[in-house]
This record gives sequence, C-alpha cells and structure tokens, in this order.
Amino acid sequence: MRIPISRIVKELNLEAYQLREWEKRDWLGEVLKDPLQNHQRVYTEEQVERIQLISETIQAQRARGIKRTHLEEVEARLLERFGGEVKRMDADLVVAPQSLNQIVELLMGQNQKINDLQQLMQQQPKNQLPDPVDHTDVLTDMKNELKKSQEREEQLLAIVQQLQSDLDELKKAPSKSKWKFWGKD
Repeated sequence: MRIPISRIVKELNLEAYQLREWEKRDWLGEVLKDPLQNHQRVYTEEQVERIQLISETIQAQRARGIKRTHLEEVEARLLERFGGEVKRMDADLVVAPQSLNQIVELLMGQNQKINDLQQLMQQQPKNQLPDPVDHTDVLTDMKNELKKSQEREEQLLAIVQQLQSDLDELKKAPSKSKWKFWGKD
C-alpha cells in the first residue's frame, strides 16, 4: 500500500520540503509519483517508518538543544534500524540504487497487463467488429461540394466589392434634397 505525501505531512506534522530533502539524501529510497493521485509522491510503509524515525531523531536533537540537524546521527539510526549500507552519494546522481528493482517491478506489471489484454482480444468473437466501409465516393463528393462552395464565395466577394465601390461612388455624388419646396426641385 502506498501512502500519499499529503496524508503523511498532515499526520506527522511535517512539511513537504522536508521530505523532499530527505529523499535527496537518499534516506527514503526511491519515491514514486502516483498518476492516479495527481502525480503526488507516495510512500511505502517502510518509507513511512523511515520518515517517522528521521523525524523522531531530529526532534530528539532539538530537545537536546541541537539547532542544526546532526546528519551522521540520523544516518546511524537508519543503519541501525533498517540495515544496509550508508555511503555518501554525489548530488548529480540521477538514478537511486533501488530504481532498478522498481523499474523491473513496473515492467513485470506492464507485461502482465499486456498479456491480459491479448487474452481478452483472443476471447472476443471475430464478427463483433463491422467490416470497414469504403468512403472514397463520399470524399470525392465532399471535395466537389467544397470546390463549388469556394467558387460561390469568390462570386459573392466580387459582388460585395462591386457594391462597395458603387456605395463609394454614391457618397461622392452631391446630395439632393428629398423635399420639394415651393415647386422647386
């Protein structure tokens, strides 16, 4: 079971940036992002135990009056509780040591899903899908209609241009009075 970062932050009264810092130090191992939970970080139960141990160690240091975290003590407690090898890692290292195992696990899950889909496809009857329909005649008709429509559009544009020039001519002509006063035009 994977636990989202939002839940851990609330329950353990931590900040998300602290967890990211601990991840950078490789104290938590490889942390995955769950696409079903808006790609937020998710942690295994062992990683949550590690987070709790790190938090308790830092709180104990603060209680002793140590303001700056003593990293070696945290690493020693992690080594003591969870075993393994603690070594300094270059900050530029892109792949964490547990990444390969998780990639293999993901690939095996993906292969299982592919096999399941293949079996499902083989179980489906062949006649469920209709035969493809040839739409070349419809496409030809649509192209012809488009061409006619473009020709009509060009004719209408020519008429609009002619009307515009006629309107411009009328605007230039002297205005005549619409009223006839005392028998004069």
